[in-house]
Amino acid sequence: MLPWQSAWAEALYGPEGFYRRPEGPAGHFRTASHAAPDELAGAVSRLASTLGARRIVDVGAGRGELLTSLVGSPHELWGTDVVVRPAGLSPSIGWSPGVDALPDDVFEGALVIAWELLDVIPVTVLEMDENGRPRLVLVDPRTGRERLGGRASSADLDWARYWWPLDHLGEGDRVEVGRARDLFWHRLIDRARRAGAVAALCVDYAHRRADRPAGGSLTGFYRGRAVPPRPDGTMDLTAHVAIDSVLSATGGSCTLTSQAQALKELGVKNDELLDPGGLGGFAWLLHEF
Repeated sequence: MLPWQSAWAEALYGPEGFYRRPEGPAGHFRTASHAAPDELAGAVSRLASTLGARRIVDVGAGRGELLTSLVGSPHELWGTDVVVRPAGLSPSIGWSPGVDALPDDVFEGALVIAWELLDVIPVTVLEMDENGRPRLVLVDPRTGRERLGGRASSADLDWARYWWPLDHLGEGDRVEVGRARDLFWHRLIDRARRAGAVAALCVDYAHRRADRPAGGSLTGFYRGRAVPPRPDGTMDLTAHVAIDSVLSATGGSCTLTSQAQALKELGVKNDELLDPGGLGGFAWLLHEF
């Protein structure tokens, strides 16, 4: 058995991982870029123009669905994901196979977006044992069967004590430690800022300290259905984002709102995109540099 974070990372991003499968993530779940691609692209383009961006860089771009809808906008377009350039992608869209492969000059004058990316960055999963101690949750990648492992690291405990308080948790309650997500976003926007980006936008399922889910939120998605999570490479694995921790880790000039509110202000009228109980409930965290 492996710690959830390790099994999760291999299941999504390993050589045979879910995000490398030929059907791509769109074969298993539907999000805003699938629900109303043209309206969403129009809103993103208007946001980029308002911010003075001449380029849009999509980090975690899947197979380029949102970027494809943006073709014809007045912005240069660039995407990156763990796969090589998708077949049939417009030649007007630049592509890098992995965020580390992005050239620094791509960030200059850019709005950098990460649409439902942080929720698929694997994190440590802890569970409270019968003695009130947080312990690692281990999982069998083939079956999804779990058991409790050793004690949490001091760094994970420090994060949890502040961002996911343990005092009121009981046996079986869980903590999804967001340190890896905080660090990823901090590094990305720090690099983007230094390279001349004008803003960065994170859009994701989210919660705050006052409303953390006691049982955690780790879920699998397979062929459009939510299923018990199993890190065998056949399904998406996602957990909601501690967005207040992400915000704190980055600092600077930030705006945190809901997708519904942000899209309304950008002129969107699509009911599905604005549904506060669905896609409209996503958090929008915008950093302006």
